[in-house]
Amino acid sequence: MLSNKDQQLIQELKSICIDGYSFYNMVAKKSVNSEIRMLFREMALVRAEIVNDIDNRFSGLRQTQPCDTELALTVRAIYKLTYDMCSDIIDTVGLADLEAMEMRSLEIFKIYVRRMSDRRMSSYLAGHLANIQLSQDRLQRLKNGRQHQRRVS
Repeated sequence: MLSNKDQQLIQELKSICIDGYSFYNMVAKKSVNSEIRMLFREMALVRAEIVNDIDNRFSGLRQTQPCDTELALTVRAIYKLTYDMCSDIIDTVGLADLEAMEMRSLEIFKIYVRRMSDRRMSSYLAGHLANIQLSQDRLQRLKNGRQHQRRVS
């Protein structure tokens, strides 16, 4: 049985992943570059996998409402701001802002996972965080590659 604190952390992670899934699906549709579009779809799928896995492991968290914690509200606001800044397409500047926001969120997730009292659950969530890290690494490589191409041109 998970402690209330651990349940809240899992619910917060789930809520943020739901927001991230929606965000990345929307920005993938705005992207005219197939490489960026594929990356955003991957980022959406990573978050959907986390949500589905949490729902499968914790049936009591399936029908919960979105979190209104400071972190969840902040990430939600950043996703909205970033989405609003992307007029019709996602460009390299948008990638840099997005990368910075995602790096910060991942660091916070890592801190939360370390604070969990249930070590088995902490280890389980760390695996999901590794998948988020992999997609962020791809985002960074894509952003850096585009900046390098622009300098060479």
